Amino acid sequence: MTDKVRIDTLVANSLNGNNETYLARQAEFESNVRSYPRKLPLAIAKAQGVWITDVENNQYLDCLAGAGTLALGHNHPDVLQSIQNVITSGLPLHTLDLTTPLKDRFSDYLLSLLPGEGKEYCLQFCGPSGADAVEAALKLAKKHTGRSGVISFSGGYHGMTHGALSVTGNLSPKAAINGMMPEVQFMPYPHEYRCPLGIGGEAGV
Repeated sequence: MTDKVRIDTLVANSLNGNNETYLARQAEFESNVRSYPRKLPLAIAKAQGVWITDVENNQYLDCLAGAGTLALGHNHPDVLQSIQNVITSGLPLHTLDLTTPLKDRFSDYLLSLLPGEGKEYCLQFCGPSGADAVEAALKLAKKHTGRSGVISFSGGYHGMTHGALSVTGNLSPKAAINGMMPEVQFMPYPHEYRCPLGIGGEAGV
């Protein structure tokens, strides 16, 4: 019988090695679909606030911030306390789409932050990624307008799922994929000072 793997053991053993070793193991274990991590030659061991520390004890200012998900920084004490409170509360940690009192409170509070009457809005609970939100937005726009075409900006990045990749302006991620979502038109992003259409000023925007 295979011995049980303890999380604390994994954490304790995860700091052995240098950046080069971990990057080589990443190349062995993971697909090359996500290429940007390989351009950052470090393996992150610890993080606090806006600072991250690699396995060789070098410290960096984290400007990526979890693609915007770490607005309060890494391991903020208020966030950690909230997580601990939930874990020890006996609340269900996953209920798929089923309702719970906590979900009800969250929905009510979130709707109260929106302008106008709350009855004008309803929530769409997406998956945990930005690409899932883009997919939901595409379906919502098509359903609301009754149209099938979409306009997107050249150079924009929206995710790696099928619809999100279809409206992504960067060609390289989808070069090897046939049959992207049809009727997507790309326009240059408006720029007051460097108008791609040569108009310039407010007219160019």
